[in-house]
Amino acid sequence: MEPVFENVQTNEGSSFSCFRVKCHDLNEDHDWHYHPEYELIWIIRGEGTRFVGDCVEPYQSGDMVLIGPNLPHCWQNSYSQFSKDSELLVIQFNSSCFGADFLQLPEAGLISRLLINATKGLSISGKTAVKISKQMSFLYQQQGMNKLLSLIKILDQLASSDELKVLTTPEYDLHSNINNTNLRRIENIYSYVRTNLGEDINQTEIAGIVGLTTQGFSRFFKKYTGLTFVKFVNILRINEACRLLVRENFDVTQIAYMCGYQNISNFNRRFQEIKGSTPSDFRNGYRQGVQPIQLKAG
Repeated sequence: MEPVFENVQTNEGSSFSCFRVKCHDLNEDHDWHYHPEYELIWIIRGEGTRFVGDCVEPYQSGDMVLIGPNLPHCWQNSYSQFSKDSELLVIQFNSSCFGADFLQLPEAGLISRLLINATKGLSISGKTAVKISKQMSFLYQQQGMNKLLSLIKILDQLASSDELKVLTTPEYDLHSNINNTNLRRIENIYSYVRTNLGEDINQTEIAGIVGLTTQGFSRFFKKYTGLTFVKFVNILRINEACRLLVRENFDVTQIAYMCGYQNISNFNRRFQEIKGSTPSDFRNGYRQGVQPIQLKAG
């Protein structure tokens, strides 16, 4: 499923957005999406499944995550007629809200590194999450310069914490050290594969789309992603299969076909290779409250 662009609106009289959400069913209007802003999300109350890049994990009350620009994400709460309302406090900001040269200041060095790491998604736990949740509640009540200073204080404390965990895997970071021309190529390839996950994906056809020969395409893709194209396609397909296993009631064979695998044995092998479990074990483990395994590096 291709993520949808979200147009983030700043608060009145502010250079960034801070809002509180309370609803019974997040699934109704909170789909797989992305935006150019950083986002700090604190789950005040609720439980369900968190999707950030290629990371699929359960969440519960107190969960806190910092997400970088254009990293696809969504939260899907466990829903029944007896479920309590979900409640979230969200801060969305662009680094430009601090001023053009803020991140170049020596004093902002740790914050600058934090924001770079946030492009991979960061979960925040322990005493840090408790402390930041209080500061987010305080920021929510502030206006004017006090509000902006509160955000800088939050980022400074996060930057000094050792209770942060990267969510996405190395394979998901496709944009490091790539010039603009090659970045556009990578983005076009990614978009094409995402759109055609359920179809037969032809490497020669994609090579032509981005203006490369088949051999040149193979060398280009390996150089800039560290992956073979076949491995890349399998990772995206298996990641989509994980979402379907968690969110839908299709049987495993249906999901295999929906993700472009015409052979169930091949699907099971690829799933085991990338996730470290069978599709059925992954689904059963999730439903029994066992932490799903992330996509493996390498």
